[in-house]
Amino acid sequence: MTAVVRSSTGEAVVLLSGDSLRQLSETTFTDMIKAAAAVLSAAELKTVNNAVPELGAGPPDFHVHVDGNELTVYRLTVG
Repeated sequence: MTAVVRSSTGEAVVLLSGDSLRQLSETTFTDMIKAAAAVLSAAELKTVNNAVPELGAGPPDFHVHVDGNELTVYRLTVG
């Protein structure tokens, strides 16, 4: 699963299956941006589009483990 969602506090959050953004294919990235357009504002969408390629360079905000599956979570701040 790869998704861009809103957290309980309203911030944009990127959820990636596995432990690395480097596993994200170009097709998956494009599909994620298209899906994010239904959830995020134009400013947030621009931030996601610009930030996602850079996310793998730094550590994620945290990991979530559910039923043996790992999600890597990145919080995005729209300036």
